[in-house]
Order: sequence, then C-alpha cells, then structure tokens
Amino acid sequence: MSKPKKLKPKKSQPDLFRSLLRMQRDHETLLRKVEKASTRLERRKAKFLALEASIADLEHRLSEPRKAQLGKRDASDGALKHARLIFNPSSGRDDENNVMRLAHVVSSLRAHGIEAQVGLKTSGSAARDLAQKAVKAGDPLIVVAGGDGTIGDVASQLIGSSTVLGIVPMGTMNNLARSLGIPLGIDDACALIGMGTTRHIDVGRVTSNGSSDGEYFVECAGVGLSAIAALAGQAFQKRHWRVIPRALRKFFESKLGSMRVEMDGTIVEASTRMVTVSNAPLMGTKMLAVPGGKMDDGFLDVQIYDGMGDAALVKYFMAASSGSPDALKTYRVRRVRITAEDPVLTNSDMNITREQHVVEMEVVPKALSVIVGNGIGLSVPVESAPSAPTFADDPPLTDEEAIEPPAEPVLSNA
Repeated sequence: MSKPKKLKPKKSQPDLFRSLLRMQRDHETLLRKVEKASTRLERRKAKFLALEASIADLEHRLSEPRKAQLGKRDASDGALKHARLIFNPSSGRDDENNVMRLAHVVSSLRAHGIEAQVGLKTSGSAARDLAQKAVKAGDPLIVVAGGDGTIGDVASQLIGSSTVLGIVPMGTMNNLARSLGIPLGIDDACALIGMGTTRHIDVGRVTSNGSSDGEYFVECAGVGLSAIAALAGQAFQKRHWRVIPRALRKFFESKLGSMRVEMDGTIVEASTRMVTVSNAPLMGTKMLAVPGGKMDDGFLDVQIYDGMGDAALVKYFMAASSGSPDALKTYRVRRVRITAEDPVLTNSDMNITREQHVVEMEVVPKALSVIVGNGIGLSVPVESAPSAPTFADDPPLTDEEAIEPPAEPVLSNA
C-alpha cells in the first residue's frame, strides 16, 4: 500500500512576501546580466558586419581589374580559389543559350577569383553524385548554377560537411536565393560568392511510417494538397505533361480530412486538406508563406489550415503570392508528427513520396554552410552584400549575356 503524499505546509502571508522580494531581487540581478550580454552581443554584431563591409570593399577592388580580362587568365590574378560548378542546362526561362550562360558564369566567377571545374546536371541523381564526389574529394566550395530543385539535390549531399554552397540563381522561382538574399543576376551572384560571406542554415528531414530513411528539404515540406501542388509544379517544370491531369484530378478530389498534428508537446486535432512545414519564408510561386520565417533559427514553421475550404485556401495563397498573406497561426517547432485518418501524399521540397498515414519531420539545425546576402530568411543578413530585393523581377534576357566562352573551360563529370 503506497504511502500518502505529504502536503506542503501552506505559507503564511509574511513568508510569501519575503519570497516575492527575493524573486524580485533575483530578477533585477538577472536583468542586468541579460542587458549586459545583449549590449556585448550588439557590439560584436556591429564589428562582424563592419568586417563583412570591408570584405565587400576589398573583393570589389580586386575584381574590377579582372573584369577587363573575362574568360582569360592573367598574371595579376594570383592564385584563384578552386570550386566545383554544377550547372543545370534546363533551368529557368532560357535553356536554349546554355553555352553563353555557362560561359558567363565561368567568366564571372573567374573575375571574382574563383576557378570553376564544371559538371553538368543531367538528372537529380547526377547532381547528387557530382556533389557527393566533391565532398569526398574535400572540395571547399560547390557552386550551383540552377534552380531550387538543383540546389536541393546538391544541398542534400553537403549536410554536415565542411563544403560551402554557393548559388547562382537560374531557376523559375528561385525561392531559396530570394530568401537568402542572393542576387538574381549572374555577375552580382558571383560577386557575392567572391565575398564568401557564409551562414549556417537549417534543413528539415522527413520520415514516413517509422522508417529510418529520410528525405531532406531546404525550402518546404507538407502533406495533402501541398504535395499535390508540388507534384503539379514538378510536372510542369520538367514538362511531364501526362502527369498534370493526374495531379489536377487529385487536387479536385481532395477533401477535408482528420489529421492529428503533434508538435513539441502541443497536439492539434484538425480537419484540413493540407499541412505545410516550412524552413524558408517563401514557397511555391514566390509566395510569402511565413512572414518573419528564418532559415537559421533552429525551428520549422508549421501551418495547419484547419477548416479552410477551397475559397479560403485560394484567398490565402493569392494574398501570399502578393507578399501580404492573411494572418494564419504558425507553430515554431523542432519536431512534428502528422497522423492522417486517410493516407496522404507527402512532399519534401519537390520530391513526392507515396501516400502514408504517418509522417514525421524534424529540423536539423545549422546543417549547411551557404554563401548568403541580405536576405529576409536570415537572423543576421549580410548588409554589405549586392542588392537582392526579395520580390525583384527576373533579370531580362539580353544579348549582353552572349560573352565569349572562356579560353580554358574545365569540364568534368566527377
């Protein structure tokens, strides 16, 4: 027979008053320490940003003379940094001028002190293989010239490594570049890579039905309509026209379903058609899905869309596409487990998995070292980076990009 628990004696009013005074004194002491630490942190941050401004200035002064010798080696270049360049010839709006685009990237990187060894992405697995070999070889820098899909393929192989990721945006949406403050123009993007201002960003990891194998995502994952939209977007991007009717049919057939969402101890029972789990503030067609979302804060942002029907979802995503989304409850979590009454499709970025009842996602903090700029998805953006407005239009396609190919292109499949 268990012994009855002893009840704590009830404190008298004088005892309570003394406890309150003691806690208030402790509060004042801790407040002074927090303020002191905060002031010290702000001083260090200012010093850090000033250092990055000096780096930007020196990089500019070094690159200006090189620009007159684009595509050619010069004795004044000194030792150039080595990098692997993974180029996706089918990215973006201009996949017919690949020789010119590649020449522009290689020449601009050289102008900013980087000698690129080029590998071509012929498929997602080819891009992952190129990245994996570069990591095993100990390459310090991999530059991706492509869109969000290619960046995701390469990033998945760099997680936990010392290899730094540089980005030259050439995709259709460029959500990752926009979130990280990376300019959309080739020359400015290469100038940023020349600066080498890195941040360690988080990635997400998806597992299904208790499997130990997982898919990484850098931008966004989700279940239900999120995965159907990703399926349609992927089919359109890759011109798999036969897949689009199937995706549209699934979209119109989808209905509100019961989902149990468990997040760091919080449980939400919802009737919803989708749940999104974001690492970046942007997703889809440049939609600002998570205002204030950061890619380096150690959290994922979960949105459940509870009870929202077709009209409400369309209204929300139309507003998000204009950069001014309606208020929607967002949970900042480290881990989430979604249990669906009916099996649902899952996406991690643009990768689609088969229908599942149970999906788990977790953040992998500070997993990826990336060269970044003045982006909305960063806790400490690089204020001295070349300008990169989040919702800037894509740069125009002009004949100015037809630069003479470099005299010594370095092509590699390894």
